[in-house]
Amino acid sequence: MMYRRGAIKGRSFSFTAFMLPAVLAAAFALTIPGGVPAAQAAAAQARIEEGVKEVGPRDAARFKIDAPADQASEFAGRCTLTAVGGSVNVAVDGVHYVPLSAPAIGDVLTLQPGESRTYEMTGTFAPNERGDAEIAFIFNGSPAGFCFPGQQCAKAAEGATALRAECANR
Repeated sequence: MMYRRGAIKGRSFSFTAFMLPAVLAAAFALTIPGGVPAAQAAAAQARIEEGVKEVGPRDAARFKIDAPADQASEFAGRCTLTAVGGSVNVAVDGVHYVPLSAPAIGDVLTLQPGESRTYEMTGTFAPNERGDAEIAFIFNGSPAGFCFPGQQCAKAAEGATALRAECANR
């Protein structure tokens, strides 16, 4: 006996007709009480300690994060960095933080005298039982001048006396 393509023992087979009830049953199972829709499972929010911190050279402006200890949480915040009295190099650090926007962990930002930059930060904080999640901005010093042999030396801007960091939740 010859079989037609797509037929099983004389019956036609439709993949869509076979899969549709299975997909609908799975979607219905997530909406009944006790089922957790995926959107609700990822709804935990991390919040940054709001405020203004001013630090000197080789110090860090650290902002604690309030996040659940048992699950990953989403973060959305705004931080403004300002060079006080000169230029400054700022290193970005974070504990349990996975950035989804600039600046990334390890980035070194250079601010010119009096310059302010605002960063709309988004990311995820990994679960941590110790509650030590944070975002930090480290005052790494000031940019140095440089020289190429046989040419005039570039002059570095005057070094900053402080770094001002202000963070808030969005």
